[in-house]
Amino acid sequence: MASLKDVSKAAGVSPSTVSRVITGSRPVDEETRERVLEAIRTLDYRPNLLARGLRNKSRKSIGLIVPSILHETFANFIYFVEEACVSHGFTMLLGNTQADAEAEERVLKNFIGMSVDGVIVSQVSDESAVVKSLNRLGIPVVGIDRAPDDEEADRVVVFNREAGEIAARYLYSMGHRQVACIGGPETVSLSRERLDGFRSFLTEKGIEVHHVSGPDFEFETGIAMVRKLLGQGCEFSAIWAHSDLLAIGAMQELARLGMRIPEDVSIMGMDGIQLGEMVRPTLTTIRQPFREICQHAVRLLLERIEHGHAKPTRIVVRPELVVRDSVCHR
Repeated sequence: MASLKDVSKAAGVSPSTVSRVITGSRPVDEETRERVLEAIRTLDYRPNLLARGLRNKSRKSIGLIVPSILHETFANFIYFVEEACVSHGFTMLLGNTQADAEAEERVLKNFIGMSVDGVIVSQVSDESAVVKSLNRLGIPVVGIDRAPDDEEADRVVVFNREAGEIAARYLYSMGHRQVACIGGPETVSLSRERLDGFRSFLTEKGIEVHHVSGPDFEFETGIAMVRKLLGQGCEFSAIWAHSDLLAIGAMQELARLGMRIPEDVSIMGMDGIQLGEMVRPTLTTIRQPFREICQHAVRLLLERIEHGHAKPTRIVVRPELVVRDSVCHR
């Protein structure tokens, strides 16, 4: 097994420089940093940061990385991850990437420099390098929400394909045969999974799904995607949106255009955030069990911190249909 000295020799730098690159504790010029990282990859070096943390009296801290602290979905993750961390005597440190890959990398470097015991992450996209970077450094990591199946890491996710099937089945049962879907970014696997479940069920019933994808899951994007659907000349009696904020944005735009919800167009969301109960009509949605997801994620991470290497665990939680007032019979 390669040592820190092996890496320093291969990269032509001192062991202290290798340590600074790994921890991010002090600046290193980009050329040297890349040379060290290449040596780490070539030698498959895995620093034992957990042992270092024990020697340094670990802070018992866990980093949580989310794409947006303003989106109520991620606010729920923040709340319940911290709740679970505190119950186990750990402190949660928060990193907000603002759905930006470069910001995500900066947040990760900061967490490494703080010597966190582990990281829970909802990635910016499937192209994110967070999990690979943490695995390379030997830092325990658990993916939640946006956590692709092809990564070597523990993860806790909603059964997103089933969420799509539930939404499609409910709209079909309510008599809707002209249906549209407002999806999230196609670079995020859960968007593709939700659309696949939704579309598969309706295709079997002989129903074509009008689909548009937005750059994010935000309120303003829901407005823009309804405009896009209408601009394409799509006819629909119901819309399923991949987030409640997308759905509420769609509701507002349709109302502005003089359409009644749900009499003219029925709307469904996804997430089960509190805002869905505050709008009128109240939003029918597919609820994610946020507390359950976060409790599983913290438990898996603490087990990984305590016991080290083991085969990655994948926990899938079930979504739940919440019927309110924004969908009616056609």
